[in-house]
Amino acid sequence: MHCKEAIRCMTGLFDKEDTPESGPVREHLAKCPACRIYFEKQQELIERVKQPGRVAASHQFGARTMNAINHAAAQEAASTGTNWRWNGWLRWTVAACATALLILLIPMLTGRFGGNHQAFTALAQSIDAMSAVQSIHMTGRMRTIPGDNFELIGADYDYVPLEMWRQFNPSSKWRVEKPGRIVVMDGSASTLYISTANSYMTASPNAGFVEWLRPLLDPQSILQNELDAARAKQSDATIAKANGTITLTVQSDAKGDFKNSWAKNKSILESDHACIYTFDAATKLLKSLRVSIRAGGQEVTVLELNDIRYDEVLPDSLFALQIPAGATQIVTPAEMSAPATAILDPKDTATYFFNAFAQEDWSALLSVYPASTVPDGLKKYYGHVTVLSIGQPFQSGLYPGYFVPYQIRLADGSVKSHNLAVRNDNPQKRWMVDGGF
Repeated sequence: MHCKEAIRCMTGLFDKEDTPESGPVREHLAKCPACRIYFEKQQELIERVKQPGRVAASHQFGARTMNAINHAAAQEAASTGTNWRWNGWLRWTVAACATALLILLIPMLTGRFGGNHQAFTALAQSIDAMSAVQSIHMTGRMRTIPGDNFELIGADYDYVPLEMWRQFNPSSKWRVEKPGRIVVMDGSASTLYISTANSYMTASPNAGFVEWLRPLLDPQSILQNELDAARAKQSDATIAKANGTITLTVQSDAKGDFKNSWAKNKSILESDHACIYTFDAATKLLKSLRVSIRAGGQEVTVLELNDIRYDEVLPDSLFALQIPAGATQIVTPAEMSAPATAILDPKDTATYFFNAFAQEDWSALLSVYPASTVPDGLKKYYGHVTVLSIGQPFQSGLYPGYFVPYQIRLADGSVKSHNLAVRNDNPQKRWMVDGGF
């Protein structure tokens, strides 16, 4: 018996019931230290899940992408873990464990899911079905700003097209694209390219460039994550099965601190929202996803993925991103130069940032702006700016840094008021500008 087969047949041992495969599985475990260690760890995990009152892990908010170029500047110029490798036997390992957990959780969750055992069991089976997928290609649309980060949404924004590709075998690679912004993970690194600003950044495979969309690149994990959140009473979910389709609807409240409401409804997790997943009852594969938020007393759809294709042959060129010559590189805090004067807090950071623009001191600017050079578009847009006011910093939502209100007069005489995003949650504790300009 091979490792993959042993892991697929292991669920009977979790329930301590003999099946026709139990004997061969036990023989394999006796000979294979890796599978034996895996089995023992999953037994411990299942025992913890079965403990009354235990709270399951919730979704974690991914690190936001550093916004290198402000949307206004782009218009002027052109118009933040474990590296899960979902391939080979490890994908089967996680899928088998997730399926086993779902089966165990049926008695505990049917009260919250309407008691529809048939639909619930079918959804548990969907995790196993999705684990066999070799590739996935998703197309849809999202209410966001072209070129801005993939986390950003807005009930009043127009839709822009969104497309995602994921290859699982023979190696794990993916690509996410919308107008003005592309992220490619080629198996060894992730590269973000912002075409509206001709800027790019290269980081680890798990860099937070795609934020909330990242779980969708692992479709077999979607259901488990949502059920975990529902079990921890972080969301309410209902399941229905009709006309060959299984529908999972998950209602979630906004996460974050909203004493100041600035960040409310600016991302899906920072919104009161509903996710509606549909699965094919025959194949158990995800068919579509729709996400709506509650804003201004209305339900507004902000994300739709209605075309999901499996096991297409994806060309290698899809995961090879060519950066144009002259593009500005976004750098890490460790690569930034030290500021000429001490920067102690968020307000200091904002003051230093705009003063550098006012004096056109590009070396000083790069002490708080994470780039290798200052793009010409930014120089033209903010050069010789006049600072009218810098307000008191505040926090909002899930953002790990601060927002600093500001009002400036641009060289053309127009006045701009907004909130500058600044943070220092990096190993160097360096204050830096993250967006909002």
